[in-house]
Amino acid sequence: MLRPTRRLRLARSLLSAGAALVVVATSLAATGSAAQAAPGGSSTADKIRPELAERFQAKSESDFWIRFAPKADLAKASAIQDWNERGTAVATALQQTARESQAKVRAELGAAGIKFESFWATNAIKVEGASQGMARDIAAHGEVEGLYAPMEYEVPKVTAGTDEMTVNAVEWGIANINADDVWAQYGVTGEGITVANIDTGVQFDHPALVRSYRGNNGDGTFDHNYNWFNAAGTCAAAPCDTDGHGTHTMGTMAGADGANQIGVAPGVKWIAANGCCPSDAALINSGQWMLQPRDLSGQNPDASKRPNVINNSWGSRVPSNDPFMEDVTLAWEASGIFGSWSNGNSGSACQTSGSPGSRIVNYSVGAYDVNNNIAGFSARGAGQDGEIKPNISAPA
Repeated sequence: MLRPTRRLRLARSLLSAGAALVVVATSLAATGSAAQAAPGGSSTADKIRPELAERFQAKSESDFWIRFAPKADLAKASAIQDWNERGTAVATALQQTARESQAKVRAELGAAGIKFESFWATNAIKVEGASQGMARDIAAHGEVEGLYAPMEYEVPKVTAGTDEMTVNAVEWGIANINADDVWAQYGVTGEGITVANIDTGVQFDHPALVRSYRGNNGDGTFDHNYNWFNAAGTCAAAPCDTDGHGTHTMGTMAGADGANQIGVAPGVKWIAANGCCPSDAALINSGQWMLQPRDLSGQNPDASKRPNVINNSWGSRVPSNDPFMEDVTLAWEASGIFGSWSNGNSGSACQTSGSPGSRIVNYSVGAYDVNNNIAGFSARGAGQDGEIKPNISAPA
């Protein structure tokens, strides 16, 4: 049985994602005295965002993100009916756009001996330890949209629950959203759907999760290729969980431990990435892997193995203008993947919605308690550009 002390409040987003699974299954400054004008209308100085400019005022070198303006044309992807063809088309378009638009900057960084990592799910490069002068040189490229300081994200602090798990019973949250009625009346428990989480990892051999792990061969052996991404570098050979949070959130989606009904959609298969939260690069790498999973060696990408739903029970407690996970979300959407996001648990005051859930493009989830009251810890409004947040609430 999953531990009741781990009923983390932000795991509520899994209940919303799980409900979606049932529906899917049924329907099958840096400042300068002379700012250089860059092609495209923005000045070089304007492209260096204020948070990064502040870093350069404090230190001569900094890590930073380069975001490129060119966007892949993904508008026609939704019309592609074949799952494999759609995912491959999206990944190919994103990769081609990134390869072409990043070429000059990559060459410049390489010639300068600067360490960097290139991404395609968001058309971006993460740079390590470059000077302000190099940042200005990069910003002068017309294809560069902006330079951003790295963001810090976290797994939410554990909040003690007001309810306990009941042995040999349906969890109150499952009954509250009538998921058990869907199981009984329609025989739908999520079969044919693959869910994923980007979290702290998952204990793949947990009794409530091992049967639904996609890497379970059913004969006592396991194949972790395409089913596990070790973004944090802590568990190379097989899924593990260094915190327990990811195992819990996966249990809320897919858990089934005998008569103890833990998960909303116990018939799904699951995969996972432990991208939360050593760095923003690990999170984006995880989101990118989900579009086109690879084997354990990082080779042989296969978009047909991407999940249908991805849960993200993590975020920042401060407002953010970080656009990179937004790019990833749009790529997921084009590929046919639904992303569910925590809205945060920073309390009942206004303006507490956490990012990336607070972004307009992201579908974020708040919490209510066993008495159907909005939970006191549940973060709320307003999101990006005054957007009403969260988008929905689910049992805490």
